[in-house]
Amino acid sequence: MIRGLIICLIMCCAAGARAQDCYYYWVHQCIEVVDASQRQLKQFVLISPAVNYLQAEGQQCSDAVAERQQPITAELLARFNQAAEKISACQTPVTELPARVYDKPHQATWHYNRSRKASAQKTVIPLEGLPVL
Repeated sequence: MIRGLIICLIMCCAAGARAQDCYYYWVHQCIEVVDASQRQLKQFVLISPAVNYLQAEGQQCSDAVAERQQPITAELLARFNQAAEKISACQTPVTELPARVYDKPHQATWHYNRSRKASAQKTVIPLEGLPVL
């Protein structure tokens, strides 16, 4: 009986010490007003090519991603601005690009797939070769 309790206690402590799994991607959108009287808009979505994975060592996912994004922020902004220059709706340069961060893979995948879904009013532009945290 005591042996079982000790094993459970050890397992619980080990579970708390594990690294947290985090999932993230970057996305930026630009809106062009086609006809304001008809409420017609055209949306352009610049997005990471996939959901990325990160292990947060004893941190919350959002904190770990923000911390690790610091050194690559200039490169990310440059890549997104380079793609945005080619789109007439993206007249304002991208100055900040916070990652969309999730701690559950199904949530990250659901939101990512929803963002990637193109339509007649929505053009999706995946950006290849983005740095990984």
